[in-house]
Amino acid sequence: MSSPRMDLIAIVGEYKNSAGETKKRFVKVGSLFNSDKGQSIKIDAVPVGFDGWLSVKEPYEAGEKPARQSSAPTRRGADLGDDGIPF
Repeated sequence: MSSPRMDLIAIVGEYKNSAGETKKRFVKVGSLFNSDKGQSIKIDAVPVGFDGWLSVKEPYEAGEKPARQSSAPTRRGADLGDDGIPF
């Protein structure tokens, strides 16, 4: 049997990297737990536009982070300039 806990991963969209390649965007939505009595699933999030398919992956080790692709767009707050709050 594999690890006692596995990550549940959903595809939530796509983006284009700097080379123009289309890549998938993933998010961890929960965990699957294995025991001698069977399996249990804990859902932490249901993404918008979710198609119902989940992938089961080994979790990352403590302190290990997935490789973040620097070419993927990130969410950032609006640039308010030197004025601060716009009201």
